[in-house]
Amino acid sequence: MAPGPDDSPSNDPLEAAWRFSPSDTALYEQLAPELIRFAATLVGPSGAEDLFAAAILGAFASPRWPAVADQRSYLYRCVVNHAHKQRRSTVRRLAREVRLAERPTTELGATGIDPTVLAALRQLTIRQRAVIYLTYWCDLSQRQVAETLDSSLRTVERDLTAARARLEELLS
Repeated sequence: MAPGPDDSPSNDPLEAAWRFSPSDTALYEQLAPELIRFAATLVGPSGAEDLFAAAILGAFASPRWPAVADQRSYLYRCVVNHAHKQRRSTVRRLAREVRLAERPTTELGATGIDPTVLAALRQLTIRQRAVIYLTYWCDLSQRQVAETLDSSLRTVERDLTAARARLEELLS
């Protein structure tokens, strides 16, 4: 019996993006909680899961994905890149973040943080928030932050210095 039109493999790249290998599924299950928490620090809790989903689908669908050596760092970088893209491209999401920023809830998942500190953190750039979060909430060294974000040590140092200066300015 000859194969029908539904039996042949599709050449559609979008359909191929939805097929994950068992190793991708295991990596997803392992890293999803920490990447979602990371995404929440960048865009707030309302957009964290959407940002994570877009980043991971983009990474898994990328033709470069099979050749990526450090997949964890690559996924962290994808989350940061998608956060930048989201921030630039959607005014509606930015307006929603401003409304959320006015709420007295903590976006970083920690309790007992002074609301003025949270308000100051919301005024940092996404990269600066990422570096602050990984340095102070995750207790990583600057070298570890650079590895996690797949960035240079000098870039992390510069972002951390700028974030500290901005926070000092906002909180004084």
